[in-house]
Amino acid sequence: MSLFSRRSIRPPGAPSSIRPPRELIGRSPVEPPTANGVPAAPPKSMGSTANVQHGPAARTRSFGEPQRRVLERTPNTARRFRALTSGVIVLAAVVVVCVGVLGGEVDPAGAPTATASASATLRSVNHTVEPPAHTGCSTTASLASPSDPTGWEETWRMDVGWGDVLTAPSWQAFSAGDCLVIASSRSRDTPGRLVGYRLTPTGAERLWARSGDDVDGEAVNRIYLHGDGQWWGGYLVAGGLLIDPSTGDLTRAPWADQVGTVVTVGEELAISCARSYRITEGSSCSAWDWNGGAPSQRWKQNYKEESLDPILGYLPGGSTQPGSLLARLNTESRSARAYTVLSLADGSIHGRWPDTEIDTPYVFIPARDGWMLLSGIQRQATLITADGQEGEQFPVIDERPTVMLAGDQLPMLAQLRAAYRDGDFDWADVVLRCQSTSTCTLNGSDVELPADVLIDSRLDADYYQGASAVTGDGSSLLLVTRGDEITWTVVFNTRSGQAQIPAFSRDRSKGHALARITDDLILMLVGSEVIAYAPTS
Repeated sequence: MSLFSRRSIRPPGAPSSIRPPRELIGRSPVEPPTANGVPAAPPKSMGSTANVQHGPAARTRSFGEPQRRVLERTPNTARRFRALTSGVIVLAAVVVVCVGVLGGEVDPAGAPTATASASATLRSVNHTVEPPAHTGCSTTASLASPSDPTGWEETWRMDVGWGDVLTAPSWQAFSAGDCLVIASSRSRDTPGRLVGYRLTPTGAERLWARSGDDVDGEAVNRIYLHGDGQWWGGYLVAGGLLIDPSTGDLTRAPWADQVGTVVTVGEELAISCARSYRITEGSSCSAWDWNGGAPSQRWKQNYKEESLDPILGYLPGGSTQPGSLLARLNTESRSARAYTVLSLADGSIHGRWPDTEIDTPYVFIPARDGWMLLSGIQRQATLITADGQEGEQFPVIDERPTVMLAGDQLPMLAQLRAAYRDGDFDWADVVLRCQSTSTCTLNGSDVELPADVLIDSRLDADYYQGASAVTGDGSSLLLVTRGDEITWTVVFNTRSGQAQIPAFSRDRSKGHALARITDDLILMLVGSEVIAYAPTS
């Protein structure tokens, strides 16, 4: 599939989620809005989209961030909280009430609000994994889109109130379904912070907030979320902890005893890989099935290499059983890097590219049935099947499209070979050719772009073939401009040949990041704001 990780209707070639409906289980009350450290004012509405739909029938095609990768470096398992005596609980409650009254914090109606540093109830880390509450939001919900969209428009924006997204202490946003979680890890004197929202057609409604300054905030201060937010069974994965986006409750992940890089596939399978910092010890990975809310370990494997890191977004066709992932191997004190194919069925690895100590600039282009390995130096390509079998090398043509897609699907290996070896693109429904960073054609129509939207090195390295996808209705080609934290999305209208570029894309005074890119919603982080774009008719 593409570098975009999808949910429900997955990025081209990825498996669909097979999770059955879950019972709604409430665990903690919804916390009222506050003003300290979290936005109290409602977001500025810029328009409207359709109503929110819930349930398995309303699943959304989602894309994710492009390859950055290695993914999440996670904290150690949070220590179990010490039991508080009733006297301390009473004293804490009195202090909270006094601070709220003396501080004069009231909502617009005049009723006192809870402070941002006080949870509504004391919450310890749950040690039993159950289906998440889904009382406030659901990762299986989708924001309905127009049946025949003609473009995209900004629908709302919200100031998070935590400063620029890339200025320490930086913050991040993670979204799935109609859930949005904004997080900031602990930094010096600033505690860790988590805030949960439910997405609506006109904005984001705040559901809960947690801080490392809370009485029960020890685990919040230990949370570290990498930019590649992973979802498993409706939970947001934070290393050895699971965050319920509906309530903010924390649950100990079943792999918490040995955690490192965590990658999830279709919310049904989580793969946790722990690296070794001693050459003689090797590394290990384990796979965990969601199993309808009763997690079970599928397999555990030990490897001689110092680390094995699955690469998010490089899953060829098939379900979570027969599928496979591309993974990165580090050997000899990380001085040599190689790639391999990791089987989702049993954790075995197959093949090794390149098997040298030289960091050769190879590019893996995903297909529905494997990958094409492209050597930028040798101008050679090799087809690799989903089970790691390597075919013969062949030379690639000099002039080839930037993006080639067959509808909303990734091409097959045979189609990639026809395109890169023979110049045959007849199978492609969408063909984007960029002669430079500002001159492109989309299905034969000229498209003009600002000179600094695309990147020269990415054009030459065939990067955008794996960083693009077509929406389900075929009306838009969504392209992620780059894979680091300064990124944005370009939307190409496949019918008119025009490109929509965010107005802020050329403003280098603010940080830019991509939180979500799906068929029905794009969430960009710009400066201190979350900005939402949705299809329009």
